[in-house]
Amino acid sequence: MDILIKSSAIQFKNPQIGQPTRAVAEHYNGRRITALVDGEEKLFRFRKDELAFNADEVDMEAAIEQRVLDEQESQ
Repeated sequence: MDILIKSSAIQFKNPQIGQPTRAVAEHYNGRRITALVDGEEKLFRFRKDELAFNADEVDMEAAIEQRVLDEQESQ
């Protein structure tokens, strides 16, 4: 499987309602990744329990590959 990450955006959410959100690990809520998977552009969304805040490119590719394999298996 050929995976090329085009973009990655970290999403933050303050755990205390009404307080300002900051770009810190405690406010990490997930990640949105746009990637080319076997030549096809796809959008992936991962919650904080699916992909760690400090995930690097290798971790992101592994998570995408697992997600694609799970989708193929369920079909």
